[in-house]
Amino acid sequence: MTAQKLKVKEGRTELTVEHDKKDLTFIHPYLGPNTYANVQNSIKEAKLEAPTMAQTASLVHAAFNSDDKYSNEIKEKLKTNFLWGFTGILYVPQEGAYIQDTPEIKNGMPYINKSKLVKKLEQNDSSVRFVQFGFKTESMKPSELAKNKFIQALATEEGAEKLAEIADKFDKDPYLWSFKSVDTLTTRVSALGSNWGSGRGLDVDGDVHGYRGGFAFGYAQKNSP
Repeated sequence: MTAQKLKVKEGRTELTVEHDKKDLTFIHPYLGPNTYANVQNSIKEAKLEAPTMAQTASLVHAAFNSDDKYSNEIKEKLKTNFLWGFTGILYVPQEGAYIQDTPEIKNGMPYINKSKLVKKLEQNDSSVRFVQFGFKTESMKPSELAKNKFIQALATEEGAEKLAEIADKFDKDPYLWSFKSVDTLTTRVSALGSNWGSGRGLDVDGDVHGYRGGFAFGYAQKNSP
């Protein structure tokens, strides 16, 4: 008789939130802290999907409306590390920001090709957005964050509203790290943080280099094992 190997499937902790009127299930524990590229690679190795900034906003929003040990872990972790949103940004001189969900990575950073993004925009591809320069950056009121065109492009209108609700829970106003203009093509990644000790509230980052130590939760596709 042929020997049969033992097949083991251990339980996993699922953190389910509402996103775009559907359930979205993140898998605990988080991966990182590490670079943007390394955390994304770890997520793929775990056979999970890397969350966009919009999906990350839904996770954090649910955590700030909960009081269980997993939600508290997320809130505490945000004080010391960034939570990666796998949405890349290409800033173009005299134009604005081209934003792409889960772009290809080369040399540790998103590889975003403007001409390809323009074609996707013309095809109404929802994974790509564009916002002209002129949006407000740095400190602002939560209500301004919700209406900020860059935030809406980065995290969708739903995500912008959720980020504003999170920001309203802090004593200090939220802060948007981005560019008012650039002189050369500039690629950045996105992240969330909450530097309570620095005198600021919620940090929304759209100008982060991929080498900073962030963490992330991968999410499971529906019907995935």
